[in-house]
Amino acid sequence: MHPHSALILSSRVDAKANGGGEPHVADMEVISAQAVLMQAGGITFNAMKTGDIAGILVGLVALAYHSLLAVSVLRCEVGAYAAEKKFSYQLLDIMRLLSGKINDCSDGEAKDYSALYYVCSHLATNFLNADFGKAFEVYHDGYSGCINENADADNSNPLLLPQLKLPDLTDCLYE
Repeated sequence: MHPHSALILSSRVDAKANGGGEPHVADMEVISAQAVLMQAGGITFNAMKTGDIAGILVGLVALAYHSLLAVSVLRCEVGAYAAEKKFSYQLLDIMRLLSGKINDCSDGEAKDYSALYYVCSHLATNFLNADFGKAFEVYHDGYSGCINENADADNSNPLLLPQLKLPDLTDCLYE
């Protein structure tokens, strides 16, 4: 199992192994996941607009985290990903790539969520020169804490994004 998937599954009370067959996800879960991914994409793009490297990292990690959360709702494993043949690190190209990957997730298929996760991981590591694993864990700790603080609220859908105070990931940047 992918280590980041294990981290998410260990914090989910309702996580169960997929009982075989094609996983089915309700339309509202796909819509909820898409809304959260678009919100995280907005964080990323706004940070790109202002040149906030730590903000871009927060957005990429949020995209990666919530794409894996969607995979866990499907009760699937993170799939293998055939890497992009060529990455361009021009901001418009990155925006187009992320927008396309977020749009692909609207089908609710684990392969698309996995592809988004891997692209975000690659960009955080190679474009931003960040410790993606550490950033992912910091985000997870903040998200889990926020979920625990809001335990009285209706958390029946783990894809709903609580009012999360975005973590400071500057310590996760190498330079």
